[in-house]
Amino acid sequence: MNSIGEYMPGDYAVETRNLGRTFGKFEAVKGVDLTVLKGTVFGLLGVNGAGKSTIIKMIVGHLRPTSGQIRVLGRALEEDLIEIRRRVAYVSENRYLYEWMTVAESIKFTRAFHDTWDDRKAADLLKRFSLPPEKKIKQLSRGNRARLCLLLALAYNPELIILDEPTSGLDPIVRRDFIENIVSEISEAGKTVLFSSHIVEEVERVADYVGIINDGEMLLVNSIDEIKASYKRVRYATNGTRPEVAGVPGVMAVENGRHEQVLTVHDFGDETMRALAERGVASPEVLPISLEDIFVNTVRAERERRASL
Repeated sequence: MNSIGEYMPGDYAVETRNLGRTFGKFEAVKGVDLTVLKGTVFGLLGVNGAGKSTIIKMIVGHLRPTSGQIRVLGRALEEDLIEIRRRVAYVSENRYLYEWMTVAESIKFTRAFHDTWDDRKAADLLKRFSLPPEKKIKQLSRGNRARLCLLLALAYNPELIILDEPTSGLDPIVRRDFIENIVSEISEAGKTVLFSSHIVEEVERVADYVGIINDGEMLLVNSIDEIKASYKRVRYATNGTRPEVAGVPGVMAVENGRHEQVLTVHDFGDETMRALAERGVASPEVLPISLEDIFVNTVRAERERRASL
């Protein structure tokens, strides 16, 4: 369910309704509703194989949906794909480039396909990314390949930037550098970014909104701030006797320590505190929770729910 709020259709850069995709009998994406507000950064977060790349490939028109509708920048994908591609940049984890070209030749080649190409921006990015113009692409490091793909995506000033696992295979230093370059571009131009990742820290650092995907289903969508505000960790001393927490509203996980118990709670509030007090819990300590803990517990709870069916 999407909890972003009430907005007009024109406020969205991406909209999907009941989006689905099957491969034979395998249901890879199951009824996904997704809205990405213009001018925001939206992170699709999920483990490898969760369906993130399949969703993105459908949004950019590389894969036909089995069911559902897609609108990008206010246009129906199936009706205006050429116009949409003119206004959207897409960088995939495969980073397809012509190995025999030099960096300069790759820039010149890509420039020919975009009437909105900005030579000054391309030159600035080339300098900022410290890319060697005369070096062949087959000789570039993985980090410089990623930087070149980002340059080629940004230099024609797209309204929407879609990145599919953009830092896959990069070392931590290059990964952070890549993310900082994205953040810099967004802050300067106010663009919309939709990206997928299995790295929680990456999403938490960059995204305004996050959607948690598992087995092709959207489990949770909201702003990161609202998600973190609605989940809490509650810690209390057990003094040798652990209270029965079954029936306490919103409890997703229980961690048992030697002298304490820690609960992960969704929709934490007064009702939670009353239920704990009724079970003899005294002076519970309410703690903030990381996005990683929310992600792990959300996915784990869904898997346990399915296993119990």
